[in-house]
Amino acid sequence: MDTGLKKYIAIRYNIAAGFKPSQWDGKGRANLDPVWLVERLALFDTYCASSLEGQSLKDFTVLLAFDADTHENYIRTVCSCVAGVDVRPILVEAGEDYNDRFNAFVQADTDADYVSLTRLDSDDALAPTFMERVEHYARREIEKRVVDLQPLIAFPDGQNFDTASGRYTHHDYVTSAFGTLVERRSPAMSGVYSEHHAKMATRFNTVVAASKGAQWCIVIHDNNAANVLRGKPVSGPSFTVGRPGVEPEVPARRQSAPRQATQPRMAPRTAGNFIRFLLGRPMALRK
Repeated sequence: MDTGLKKYIAIRYNIAAGFKPSQWDGKGRANLDPVWLVERLALFDTYCASSLEGQSLKDFTVLLAFDADTHENYIRTVCSCVAGVDVRPILVEAGEDYNDRFNAFVQADTDADYVSLTRLDSDDALAPTFMERVEHYARREIEKRVVDLQPLIAFPDGQNFDTASGRYTHHDYVTSAFGTLVERRSPAMSGVYSEHHAKMATRFNTVVAASKGAQWCIVIHDNNAANVLRGKPVSGPSFTVGRPGVEPEVPARRQSAPRQATQPRMAPRTAGNFIRFLLGRPMALRK
């Protein structure tokens, strides 16, 4: 009996994936670096969480994968960023496969015959209609009875936002990291993180989602791995990102003298959260 479709958004928040932030002193584990974690909280709350709250359809669950050694106060604060949406933390031990952890959670969480998992980075944003489009295309593939071909819904139409200049660009990116994999729920599921996002289309049956405007936004900031504004300048964005009145300024690190002169000052809420983090106390989201 068909028990329907359950939709998930899977976010690798700070699992040990070998990444190196553009601002990092090289000491300790980058994914547990206190400054990085506090910076990421501000970015997640301002851009990613607000876009999840703004979805026209909210019947989905957000899975946030954390390194199992992350302080519980921090995990609790991150999960509380998203109001009105079901958010579940997924703890990933060192050496564990986070894709397997996502799949195992889904198996235990729902009785639905079909599931969709959407990739999203913790510092990026989705258009308000994104999950509505996922719903439409996923159910269309289910009704066509081709789910066993594991359709990958690709959203090529997107945009970039540069936090330093406030500029938006249109970014056409067919193999972007915002794909959604639709599968029949089973222990043999592949999972949306089974391949690098650029290789997913070579393994799965790609379905291109048509849209009249950008369905996702890559947020360009000073501490991401690829902080380059890509795409064509536009007179206005398809949708705006960020919480009104919230500036995700982050703590300044040691830098050369010329760069220090242009570094933004530490925002009071971020500086306070850095101290709270070091003391193991709950952190504040926004004033």
